[in-house]
Amino acid sequence: MKTSLFILSVFFSVSAIAQPTVSGNTLPAIDTVIILPTNSVTLSGTAVQANPGHPILDTTWTETSGPAATITNPSNRMTTKVTGMVAGAYVFTLTATDKQNSSSAKVKITVISGVLPMELAYFNVSRNDLGTKITWQTDMESNNSHFVIQESTNGSNFYDIATISSQAKGGNSSTALTYSYQISNNNTQNNNTQSDMHSILLVMTLLALIVLISKLKKAYKCLVLGIACMFLFSCTKSVTVPDNAPASTVKAFRLKQVDINNNVNYSEVIILN
Repeated sequence: MKTSLFILSVFFSVSAIAQPTVSGNTLPAIDTVIILPTNSVTLSGTAVQANPGHPILDTTWTETSGPAATITNPSNRMTTKVTGMVAGAYVFTLTATDKQNSSSAKVKITVISGVLPMELAYFNVSRNDLGTKITWQTDMESNNSHFVIQESTNGSNFYDIATISSQAKGGNSSTALTYSYQISNNNTQNNNTQSDMHSILLVMTLLALIVLISKLKKAYKCLVLGIACMFLFSCTKSVTVPDNAPASTVKAFRLKQVDINNNVNYSEVIILN
């Protein structure tokens, strides 16, 4: 018996299917840089179908590289949030899939430390004849805007007393820069001024009395001289009365550093007795 073998050849005609168009970005997109302590970012993207009849079926955000982080609602979300980020470089990928193809887009994010964008060599507070002098030096500065000197009388509630602009050109410097600020002792200056005024008044009064006494009879001279002595004694006594404020007040100082993006960091607190 003869057996005939028929071979059926089937040809499939496959037309080229374009991939979806995918894009990704961060919100807000400021050079995709985050400064700690901010440790989260919003990821946003778009996915457009390439061919009619091939809608986008799924979109997924994944972390391609970088330290550990948590993506909330990674699937079927064009927009999602990443939390728990630490210092380092991250790459997140948005992948969109239709019936037959998928495509993706990457987003790069850099997280930098929230410490002072500078190297602070020292921060000193000391007393001198004029009051209190504050000095500090930076070994380098990066994107620095200015410094704010703050003072406190209880070590917890600080208030601004001076703003010092960065000496670095454009806020960036790789060389040492030295700063200083003098806080005048207003109480001492006021007391000295008052003492000087009292001294001038005493001298003028004394001169006037001498002229007056020289024109009086001997009987009246003794009376006027006695009254003048009592007056001068009382004036001198008032000059030597100490201020009611304590002679030594404990104060705390710190340095607030502000970068060009208005991010704020603080130096150590120095107590001055």
